[in-house]
Amino acid sequence: MQSTAPWAALSPDGVTPSAALSLAADASTPTPSGDARSIVATRAGPALNHRLRRSIPPVDLATWPELRLTMQADVATGSRPESPFYLELRLGSAAAPIGAPGNDWHRRLAIERADAWEAQRLSLVDLPGPVRGALDQIELRCVADTPFAARIDQLVAARRRFPGDVDEALVALLDQRVTIAGAPVPAAIIPAGGALPETVPLILIQPYDLRPAWTRDAAAGTPGNFMADGTMRLAAASDPFELDYAIEARAADRTDQALLVDFLLGALPRQGTLLVNGEPLRAEWITAPGGERCFPIERQLIFLRVTCWRERRSPITVAPVKSVSTRIDPREPADG
Repeated sequence: MQSTAPWAALSPDGVTPSAALSLAADASTPTPSGDARSIVATRAGPALNHRLRRSIPPVDLATWPELRLTMQADVATGSRPESPFYLELRLGSAAAPIGAPGNDWHRRLAIERADAWEAQRLSLVDLPGPVRGALDQIELRCVADTPFAARIDQLVAARRRFPGDVDEALVALLDQRVTIAGAPVPAAIIPAGGALPETVPLILIQPYDLRPAWTRDAAAGTPGNFMADGTMRLAAASDPFELDYAIEARAADRTDQALLVDFLLGALPRQGTLLVNGEPLRAEWITAPGGERCFPIERQLIFLRVTCWRERRSPITVAPVKSVSTRIDPREPADG
């Protein structure tokens, strides 16, 4: 989502260019992904059933259960089956193009808050096999004639793995982001209690503690994955946990170590968020552990705590209730 070049604005017939939608690149607004690059779609006129479409090289999503779409918009919809949705995501492939018989996969996009970045979790379990195995078409379609401006940061395939997702996010945040003598410095994670690697320079990520986040309540299942017929998927309830990491600047001399420390001071949120699969998680520096978990004083360490959530089970599909009928026996006692 860094360039408008691959995208085309199309009329309802899916072929004729549309003047009702415009698309611009933005390289100045801060984004959750951290690159400050996004695309901005704007309704420029009546746009019902107009769409923005692009092609990508075929991607196999067979092992990926969901997509994460990170976006913000200036008009909120709320998140209920009857919400006034105005944007819809559709996917297709060469074997099953968007709108072809057998490919009706779509998701109405819920905007909880206007002008706020949000990560939408979109299940792929019902995506037709010919599309899931070779996705090469992405479409954003207007399903209401609502004036809007929507900024999109990224669309990523995701697979929840606890706590591996947080491990990978930290590695991605720190790996090869700083150079020493012209060479990018790698970041690596070792298992708790594992032997220290000999490689230097290196940013070493060491998980050392895991505990329930007692000060936070378990999260109830939240609605999402809205479809045109009112069907939605209810996310499973989640339990909060705190993951503690020791992040070390390893180098052959103090000069190189100080350079790594300076980089870590800017890269690690002292009290902020860590983006994991498009979802911002609370991250903050903490004091050095004591007792059995203490580290040798001569090591150059920063201690980071990430609060994350572990789902108890898979999401469930919920169909809308059209009506409720109650039969009352006229002989029923008034107090009964």
